[in-house]
Amino acid sequence: DLAAKPGETVKLEVDATDPDGDKLQFEWWQFTEAGTCPAAVTIKDAKTPKASFQVPDQVKPGETLHLVCTVSDDGSPPLTRYRRVIVTCKEK
Repeated sequence: DLAAKPGETVKLEVDATDPDGDKLQFEWWQFTEAGTCPAAVTIKDAKTPKASFQVPDQVKPGETLHLVCTVSDDGSPPLTRYRRVIVTCKEK
């Protein structure tokens, strides 16, 4: 869980390895149904382990943004894991 102010850039990072050595694919996305902030965010470098986004200016204190990283390997069958980051908005 993180806290951030409107306009602030939030850095996201996930550390993942595959025990079989399969190549990993990353995808950061906003889980809008779970968050209480109605604003959408644009995630920079969303297909990498290290991504970032800017908290929208119109968020209200206490609103939450939920960001999820999906990590999948290229094995057969492909395996997928998810990690969620919850950002609670603070006063500016």
